[in-house]
Amino acid sequence: MKKLKANIYYETSYSGATVGALLLPQAAVLVDAPLQPEQGRQWLADLKGAGAVGRRLVVNLDAHPDRTLGVQTLEAQVLAHREVVRQIRRRAAIFKALKQESGAEWEETPGLSGLRWILPRLTFAEQIALNFGPDSLRLEHRPGPNPGASWLVAPEEKVVFVGDTLTLGEPPFLAHADIETWLEQLDALSGRAFKDYTIIAGRGGKAGATDISAMRRLLKDVHGRLQRLAKKKTAEDEIEKLAAKLTEKYRPTVRRQLLFEQRLRHGMLAYFARQFGSGKVRQVA
Repeated sequence: MKKLKANIYYETSYSGATVGALLLPQAAVLVDAPLQPEQGRQWLADLKGAGAVGRRLVVNLDAHPDRTLGVQTLEAQVLAHREVVRQIRRRAAIFKALKQESGAEWEETPGLSGLRWILPRLTFAEQIALNFGPDSLRLEHRPGPNPGASWLVAPEEKVVFVGDTLTLGEPPFLAHADIETWLEQLDALSGRAFKDYTIIAGRGGKAGATDISAMRRLLKDVHGRLQRLAKKKTAEDEIEKLAAKLTEKYRPTVRRQLLFEQRLRHGMLAYFARQFGSGKVRQVA
């Protein structure tokens, strides 16, 4: 468990997404959930040792199973963008770990079948302020990587949790992406409003300006390459090759090489179908 400020923590060692916690006198505000139940229980125990009170609120930064499936273990109220609710409602109430190839962490994690999806009961549209006495937080809708993506902002402490807007050391998820909007969010993150903020990425933890620039370059490169494939009959085969080539840039371990390649292939195929199917062409700035 890594300490950022007197009352703000994050952890990158659990399966799934990076998780965070803001330990306030009135409540513990938890950012996403560890994927595995035993890791969720360990997270709660560690936070209790750090002074967390019993009242808990979980903020889901999007609907991805890696960050939402483990919420059941945290036994808390849940807050998320209303699009997250819509996406979770489309799933079966009880999770069954059927094999997929989207390159998500849950696909490589045993013991998840039987968990229950927890539907957020607190939702917002564009922005919501959370006031806990003298402490205030802000949850902002920041689509791009996912239609329901959000950032949790702690203005007084100058900390922002940005979810999968940034991924460090591993590829992003592109299947539900709007790259043009995503690039706008990266511009905002590197702008004046978040100057001097500590940025916590949804995968990999603490991030900086070079990470924002690297993500921007990758997204523009992927969009450009896929756009050039729009009129080719061999587009699917070319995307397979591109996924393998992009995976090499992350220098993954043997175990994670297949996972990363699957993630990129699945994401780019889905993005290509949405953006460039039937001869559609979109430019990004």
